Amino acid sequence: MHRAHSSIVGIDKKFKAAGLLVEKELDYFGEFLENKKNKTTIVLGGAKVEDKIPIIKNLIKLCDQIIIGGGMAFTFLKE
Repeated sequence: MHRAHSSIVGIDKKFKAAGLLVEKELDYFGEFLENKKNKTTIVLGGAKVEDKIPIIKNLIKLCDQIIIGGGMAFTFLKE
């Protein structure tokens, strides 16, 4: 939702809104934050590691495992 895609940018409408899938995602994430008893694995992807470092630092405290994929994974790989 942070990028300028056609569904949220370039449409000349007075009101714009997120769809039902975004609502569902936010509901699930809210449940995760409230119920810290469950074992949880987080999957993160993308390319901009710098933007995600604060998120990763916060998630380390909340989950059991973090799987990092996509372009971001190359930052953490060592030869």
